[in-house]
Amino acid sequence: MKNLIITLSFIAVSITATAQTENRLSLSQQDAINIGLKNRYDVQANKYNVELAKNTLVKNKKEWIPDISASGNVRYNTQLQATLIPAGFGGLTEPQLLALGAKDVTIAGLSLNQPIYKPGINTDIKIAANNINLQKEKNIADEIEIKTKISEAYLNVLLKNLQYKIVLADENRYKEYFTMAEAKYKLGALIQNDYLRSKLDYENAQLQTAVAEQNKDIAISQLKYEINLPQETSLVLTDTLGTETEATLTPGNAANRTEIKQLKLVQADNALQLQKVKLNALPAFSFAANYSQQFLSDRFNYGDGKWWTPFSYVALTVNIPLTGNIKNHNSIKEYKLRMQQADLTLQQKTTDINNEIDKAATELNNASRNVTTTKNNYDLSNTIYENQKQQYSIGDFQYVNLLDTERSLSTAEQNYIRAVYNYLLAKLNYQKAIGNL
Repeated sequence: MKNLIITLSFIAVSITATAQTENRLSLSQQDAINIGLKNRYDVQANKYNVELAKNTLVKNKKEWIPDISASGNVRYNTQLQATLIPAGFGGLTEPQLLALGAKDVTIAGLSLNQPIYKPGINTDIKIAANNINLQKEKNIADEIEIKTKISEAYLNVLLKNLQYKIVLADENRYKEYFTMAEAKYKLGALIQNDYLRSKLDYENAQLQTAVAEQNKDIAISQLKYEINLPQETSLVLTDTLGTETEATLTPGNAANRTEIKQLKLVQADNALQLQKVKLNALPAFSFAANYSQQFLSDRFNYGDGKWWTPFSYVALTVNIPLTGNIKNHNSIKEYKLRMQQADLTLQQKTTDINNEIDKAATELNNASRNVTTTKNNYDLSNTIYENQKQQYSIGDFQYVNLLDTERSLSTAEQNYIRAVYNYLLAKLNYQKAIGNL
């Protein structure tokens, strides 16, 4: 009992498993978090979002690459189309229909189209680059949630393990009471009802120990799940709940939070989308060129070179969207509204985060004071218990009164351990609130 503070400082969780695999995990050294981030499938899947965004950026940059294509066409005219020859042409006195052309028409060509100015390409590149940063921030937000879950699961294992040891110590005390009561009862110095009550209390304590052990196993199973380790893996947790309960507050800044960074990137995306919509009303220029070989003959005698004739051209193409501004009017309005909405959302989120930081700081300070108070109560309860147990052993104190003190001591123990655990959770939440997790 007197060694609870030492136990609280130096206890380490050792979980025995049948498997040969063993992992030593530390929360303070980031081992548990690093293994979890490496093993979890959702973290691995989220990385593809960044790769997809990078691929979109590369794809948009390639819009400036000229479009070069080869084409071919082989056509056999089973019936040539007739052309009207008017009277007077070539000395004709009457208009006539004359079929002109070749049975075999084959064309093979090479075309090039190079954008010179195409509205929106550069903006698409900027949008894709902005989206890469946005996906990275989203991954960071997901990882923060995962880190929080792993940290909470790790601390819960430490709590449940220590609670199990406390309940086990309680069981040993009730066993000691039962042993003393049994000896007194055999000597006729204790009534039967007190003897039976001590036996019942001992059996209930054994039940509480079994329940505490089950809770410890459940906590360990949850930690393995959060880290994505097989359930048969043996874990050794090297951290302790510790006795560090002095609240140290680092100044927080809402701008460090990934939520704020994401909203700023959304603002940038809306601005770029608005710019792109406006550019859609501008003309596009491109350079075009073509070189082709044409074959005309009544037979498929491609080897006869005299029937092949080349032709080529170069051109400057302009595409002017005459109704672009009319069609883009609502799109322009949409993104202006989105920008205004994002500004208000950013302001509210900043307010929310500042309030979250203040609340977390208050809870951390309160948790630190609660640790001090519960520790003092535990020390006092332990002193009273030791005095009354000595009186009971020599017959100067009733068993029922000893049980009242036992319950007070057990409550003080649990309150102290819970206060230390709550302090560590409050510290974790404060680090998350200031964007330092």
